[in-house]
Amino acid sequence: MLFKLLLLGGFITLAYYTFFNKKTLPSASKKEDHKTQEPMIACAKCGTYADVKETVTRDGHSYCSPECMEA
Repeated sequence: MLFKLLLLGGFITLAYYTFFNKKTLPSASKKEDHKTQEPMIACAKCGTYADVKETVTRDGHSYCSPECMEA
């Protein structure tokens, strides 16, 4: 009888932590929130924001593409 009560209590505890206690489980969306974002810079010609790594620079101005740089 005592063993059955302990087994039932263990099952209830396991079910509680599995289904109701969401604070202890890591969430995939929270991991994505901690990603570092690359700085964005505005194109000197059209004003479109682009990643710093993707911009083209000439004469101290940054452009979103070679087409904007040539225009």
